[in-house]
Amino acid sequence: MHVEVLNISHKPKIKSLVGAIHHEQGMVAAFYWPDELLDPEIASAEILGVFEGEVLAGVVLYRELPGVWEISLVATHPGYRRQGYMEFLFDHLINAKGQERQLWLEVHEENVAAQKLYEKLGFKETRRRPRYYKDGGTAVLYSRA
Repeated sequence: MHVEVLNISHKPKIKSLVGAIHHEQGMVAAFYWPDELLDPEIASAEILGVFEGEVLAGVVLYRELPGVWEISLVATHPGYRRQGYMEFLFDHLINAKGQERQLWLEVHEENVAAQKLYEKLGFKETRRRPRYYKDGGTAVLYSRA
């Protein structure tokens, strides 16, 4: 398991990972990343990936805002879930970026596994956005100081 800074040349691997998630669960509101949203996000975000050998097991996309790093995408390949990959990746991100400014992210209210991970990593729920997602679901906003 190792972490790498990714760039636009890694786009096929990132899209393959996102495609595996969509293949498993469909294009659900809790993880709605069609190409027309994903492509510009990959092009404009900073990206960290966690690998098992040559396989991209997980990815985090984020961008710098004044005083904060906003996380826009967190994705774990279905074959690598609940094995510590995302915790390892977030530990790296927190050590690299979380010391200098806050980290923000949001998650669908039904993604309880992700919420538990974020809380374990020291994120605190800051507020909720009712009916934020396409399915009417609430977005739970988290911050880590």
